[in-house]
Amino acid sequence: MDISQLKKEAGVKACQMVENGMTLGVGTGSTVAYFIEELGRRHREEGLEAHCVPTSIRSAQALKKCGMEVCDIDKVGRIDLTVDGADAVDPKLNGLKGLGGALLWEKIVAENSDHYVWIVDESKLVDTLRGKVCLEVVKFGSGKLLKQLEECGLNPAFKEGENGPALTDSSNYLIELDLGEIKDPAFLANDLKQRTGVIEHGMFLGMVNEVIVATQSGIKIMK
Repeated sequence: MDISQLKKEAGVKACQMVENGMTLGVGTGSTVAYFIEELGRRHREEGLEAHCVPTSIRSAQALKKCGMEVCDIDKVGRIDLTVDGADAVDPKLNGLKGLGGALLWEKIVAENSDHYVWIVDESKLVDTLRGKVCLEVVKFGSGKLLKQLEECGLNPAFKEGENGPALTDSSNYLIELDLGEIKDPAFLANDLKQRTGVIEHGMFLGMVNEVIVATQSGIKIMK
């Protein structure tokens, strides 16, 4: 079974958790795209309705295209369920997210959700968090911030778009830190959050309630 099929299985499994009339947070990314596709199928075939709060403009567009209602986060109460992807997940259910550039909205939606679920294929499981950590940063002084991060040995680089630095849906820049193994995620998260110019980081620690993992031998649930 290839990766795309595993992602689809995770998305379909998560969609089984969606009940009619829910306020639903909808993440961003290639695995979530299959979740949205399944939402659309259920909407057409079963009449499923949900008040969807997207974490990116592209997810909002995909939801509208399949007939789902899209809501502003400030116009709803608590979000019943949020389904999102992750770039890496450790055994303690800490994760790295945001390489798709939607980390700020993703974290805001997650923190306003009663139940928060990640959907991943088994390639995203790691023993220890490692790899790239994404930062959303203000444009002003971002070059100075990049130099500070370089001096700390964090191997930063601006995420590039088609015509220069990539922009988030909030018109901010993204800096990716190429870190390898992260030995103390909590310390790093706190250090990054305190730096002037950093709006948010892509370390999601102790936030998720469960992870739906699609493996070659079937669906696995981590709690």
